[in-house]
Amino acid sequence: MHEKLASRAVLAAFALTAIFFSGQFPPFANPNELSRLEAVYAAGELGTLSIDGAIPVLGDHEDKSVSNGRFYSNKAPGLALAALPVYKVLRVVFPKPRASSDAVFVWLRLLTVSLASVLALARFLRRLASSASGPLVGFAVAFGTPFLFYARSFFAHAWVAALLFLSWDLMAAARVREGSRRVGALYAAAGLLAGWAAISEYTAAPLLIVLAFATRSGRRLLPFAAGAAMPLAVLLFYDAVCFGSPFVLSSAREAYGQYSALSGKGFFGFGAPSPTVAAEYLFQPARGLLLFSPFWIWLVPGFARWRRLGADRRAVLVCLVAVAGFFVILCGYPNWHGGWAIGNRYLLPVLFFAGLALPHALTTPLSRGVFAIAAIFAVTAHVLMTSSWPHFPVDLPWPPATGSLWFLSRDWFAPNVLSGVGALSLLLPAAAAAAAGGLCLRAAAPLAPPSAAGFAAALLLFAVPLAARPTVPYGARLWRAAIFGAYSGVDPRREELQRVVREAATPSDMRRAAGAWRLYGPPRASAQGP
Repeated sequence: MHEKLASRAVLAAFALTAIFFSGQFPPFANPNELSRLEAVYAAGELGTLSIDGAIPVLGDHEDKSVSNGRFYSNKAPGLALAALPVYKVLRVVFPKPRASSDAVFVWLRLLTVSLASVLALARFLRRLASSASGPLVGFAVAFGTPFLFYARSFFAHAWVAALLFLSWDLMAAARVREGSRRVGALYAAAGLLAGWAAISEYTAAPLLIVLAFATRSGRRLLPFAAGAAMPLAVLLFYDAVCFGSPFVLSSAREAYGQYSALSGKGFFGFGAPSPTVAAEYLFQPARGLLLFSPFWIWLVPGFARWRRLGADRRAVLVCLVAVAGFFVILCGYPNWHGGWAIGNRYLLPVLFFAGLALPHALTTPLSRGVFAIAAIFAVTAHVLMTSSWPHFPVDLPWPPATGSLWFLSRDWFAPNVLSGVGALSLLLPAAAAAAAGGLCLRAAAPLAPPSAAGFAAALLLFAVPLAARPTVPYGARLWRAAIFGAYSGVDPRREELQRVVREAATPSDMRRAAGAWRLYGPPRASAQGP
């Protein structure tokens, strides 16, 4: 009974958070989202796949591909194409957008990325329902990872994670109904979802192959392949129309020089796996998986014990290969950090597959108690990081303290449905998450240390790096002041930037400061400097 109530609380709190925050910070428009939104706008309003006509309306950016003198989104088209019919329906109610922050685009995100994310989380929690620690694992995965933010953005990471897991879940349901006439349809639907994930984020293509292996037999592979062939055919048609050949991807026609140079190396930018990149993924001060979500330490023992149980070796193997193989592949990508981001956004596609293993490691009160401390630590970090500006550069160490807390202390918080009451609006989603977490701790009892002691220990551990804020390099301080000045809407906005510009000590810092002032300083001062 406690487990069911806790799972429902986690799902409700997560859905509330996805609806509560807009996910946007106007007048800033993230190029990753803007590129896809312009593709939707161009197709929906102008009847073309080229974004040339959308750029003057929604804004220019670097996430573009070019072909025959015309610009296109450089993103895999799956999310934009799936969102197009939703956009057409929304336009019956909403006026033609004039900015990427207009309400029609917020609703578009809600009815695509957020809806898929909530559905996937619901099925994930259902799969963990047999374990007392299942709700606690679901709480950690939903609130203690970057999924918390990307499920409320028009990035493709959470969308792809949701589609891949829903595909796996459909196949698991089909195995239970083996012999039913609906089994073939379930496998076809699973293939459709996995295929759509692959055309929404090209790095998901290997995971499509892994899921195909999970069909277990040629008789089930056929409907799965038929379902997957549909989105792949859509991609071939899209590429032929935009880039002149069905076998030319958008990433092969990058318009921005730096991206073009990256994609031209190795296999679309991917090379041999690097141990250095692997270490950065795990421990880098702005991105480290085990620093911000330390509960993933239980991943290895979870898989090991799950395999020993022997209940469904194929399911264990599929999830293990998906997680380990995907991580190894991404360790060959030089731009592993994802630019301005929160956590390791590129790893999100295998989030739920990794999460399935965790309950198997939580078999004793001590393991559950220590896991709870790690989960509360991770949730606190991610709730704080998503309460204000969430797009952090890789050279900003420990963003909860040096970014989020810095912004919040200057009265800059994430826009939401209660923004009119100021920073107090953040209390509602935080309280919902805390209530869900409390129910999860009760469901997982007994814990060692007990819930109250573990909660206090987690907050104490989190308070230590907040109090001992790491030294922020000059470039990151300059970035922080420039972002605050340009996009916060807080007055006086430019004083921080002016102060940091004056702190430039080396010739390199002075050049960077001059560039930042030209871009973000007051127009009347930009010609003379601060």
